[in-house]
Amino acid sequence: MKINTVIEPFFLGNIVPLHILSQITLQYMKQFLFFTLAATLLTSCIKDEALNPEADILSLTFPENSLRTDNVEINNDYIMVYPKPRVNLRDSAITHIEITQGATYQRISNTVVNDTLFFIDVTSESKEYTKRYSVIQSENFPETFGFETWVKPSASFLYENPRDGSLQWYSSNNGAAIAWNKSSKPAEEYLVRKISLNGSTAAELRTMKGPGEIAGGVTYIPCLAGSLYLGGFNPLTGLVDPLKSTMFGVPFNSGKPTRLTGYYIYNEGTEDYINSDDYRDKNKKDNCSIYAVLYKTDQNVQYLYGDNVADSPNIIARAEVQPEDIRQGNEFIYFEVKFDYNSYKVPFSWNELQDNKYKLSIVFSSSHRGQYYEGRPGSTLVVDQINLFYETSDLN
Repeated sequence: MKINTVIEPFFLGNIVPLHILSQITLQYMKQFLFFTLAATLLTSCIKDEALNPEADILSLTFPENSLRTDNVEINNDYIMVYPKPRVNLRDSAITHIEITQGATYQRISNTVVNDTLFFIDVTSESKEYTKRYSVIQSENFPETFGFETWVKPSASFLYENPRDGSLQWYSSNNGAAIAWNKSSKPAEEYLVRKISLNGSTAAELRTMKGPGEIAGGVTYIPCLAGSLYLGGFNPLTGLVDPLKSTMFGVPFNSGKPTRLTGYYIYNEGTEDYINSDDYRDKNKKDNCSIYAVLYKTDQNVQYLYGDNVADSPNIIARAEVQPEDIRQGNEFIYFEVKFDYNSYKVPFSWNELQDNKYKLSIVFSSSHRGQYYEGRPGSTLVVDQINLFYETSDLN
């Protein structure tokens, strides 16, 4: 109606006085220009949506039957692959790659870094950021896990995880970073951190009070334990189903594991024990966990998780320092445990080992029920110089 009121006098200038007509026309033009400009700006905002600044690889696939495991491990700036024997991935084609929306990628040959097959440069849609991934071929298990090298696996957080040779360790830092949601939190304040002892670097695991309610009440975390393990981590289930977020096991075909040895320092925390219901218990004891597990993979089992790593029917053998054998003190204590093959129903097979059916994980935790958000804050476990011994066969 207002528009009509303005338009009509414009065509009836012989009836409306000229000075009034001019004022009405000017007012109409102002309104017209205002709404036209607003519409233009709104349309421009819709059309010129900000370009995606992210440059990440989301998934990567190599030719069928070239890897010992169906998936690859994608970290902050490197990708771990497990090729089958005599498979050359350095010149192999990538059958599929998924990157963040609008980004582009380029494969770069490598002639410099020994354990790197090649590089992949990903450039964001906005062209403002390029991220280089190293594609690393995992070799056999190192003779010793010394925790000398630590890497930053996340671009968003400052925590670090140890890496021995081409084998990457995961830790409860991955999940704690999501729970705390503090990108500025320094690495030394996380559950698992590197420390210097006797002239070398060791891994220290600590149990700490949790953040409480997170993700709008989706999960309540009263306590967080430091854990370190060989495997992977699924951030999508980290908040809603933490037992499924820790993925234990890496491909293993080196031989038949016989012994796990190493050094540890353990001291129980002095604060009240906290259970998953946030109940404080002055008398309940805490303890650490030190063990290794060998298991068989199949169509339904590609990893073991926090809820079945102790009793999965796919377990072949375990080697564990028993709770009653753990001693406290301020000096390193040597441990040596044998793999038990007699307590499990799945027999060891050299042929299945060679066919890449087996995975193995080495696990440490500062609280033995840490996966259930339980423990004594202050419980601390330090580990160093870990060795895995195994028998070999002519089949290898």
